[in-house]
Amino acid sequence: MPALAPLRVVSSAPDVGDLYTQYSSYVAGLAFRLLGRTHEVDDLVQDVFLAAVTGVSALIDPLAVRAWLATLTVRLAGRKLRRRKVASFFAFDDGSGHDVIAHGASAEQKTLLGQLYEVLADLNVAERVAWTLHRVEGETLPVVATLCNCSLATVKRRIAAAERHLEEALGHEPE
Repeated sequence: MPALAPLRVVSSAPDVGDLYTQYSSYVAGLAFRLLGRTHEVDDLVQDVFLAAVTGVSALIDPLAVRAWLATLTVRLAGRKLRRRKVASFFAFDDGSGHDVIAHGASAEQKTLLGQLYEVLADLNVAERVAWTLHRVEGETLPVVATLCNCSLATVKRRIAAAERHLEEALGHEPE
């Protein structure tokens, strides 16, 4: 009979440094696609992991870390987008600065992505976030509803409203 390895006592809360190492790229990618500006991503990632420091001890299921970090990212990105809308209303943000990172994309495709983010800036933040999570991130509608903390019907309405706006603004059906 082989000798049993000694049991390791693992704390119930994951280490935030380990979380950062494992998930910072995921959080940064999600933040970029929600915000559309590279210069805001680092601050948002820091905010997410700062919130994680205080909230990680309350995390019940260690397997749900990625979803929990996604929820934090979505909520904090939504706040940043709402602040950006207020700033643009008072002319403190000119709305420029959308960075298009599309490795391997043609100049035409990069131009279209830039136009897409300009149109997304005109959307209601809740509609923008729901549409981006579903159409860009590829999340299912139930996952989007969870991340946006709303019902499935509300998510469907938000995405439909965003798609109507995109169709009007871009002159064709969004994919």
